[in-house]
Amino acid sequence: MMRTILFFGGLSVAVFLLFQLSKYAFTDFTYLAFTDLFIILAAFLFIVLGFFLSRILRSSSQTWSNTVNNSNLSRQEHKVLCLMNEGLSNLEIAGKLFIAETTVKKHVSNILRKLKAKRRTEAIKIGRDLEII
Repeated sequence: MMRTILFFGGLSVAVFLLFQLSKYAFTDFTYLAFTDLFIILAAFLFIVLGFFLSRILRSSSQTWSNTVNNSNLSRQEHKVLCLMNEGLSNLEIAGKLFIAETTVKKHVSNILRKLKAKRRTEAIKIGRDLEII
């Protein structure tokens, strides 16, 4: 998620700089056509890049859902299971995911039920055996 935010933030900065460049180009008409062409090419590049980026993200999402759907875990429950695997407590998991501790407890109980485990350590072992963590 952080990579996506940084990527689109960088694209926004690039577009802003292109508009600043075009503002200076209006003072000299010899560069006007070049600047307009540059902005059009950059916009086309951003569209193509966004298309391919969305396809890559969509394919990785489908791979994730195929793997985790075998265990019937939701995306959030999978995140909680991964953090449980790191040895974090419910309070620490809640802090990392920006959710309430009671929500984490509910996710943990759902994970235990769905994986047919009695304890957190058993759920982690089952998750490793299923290769979802």
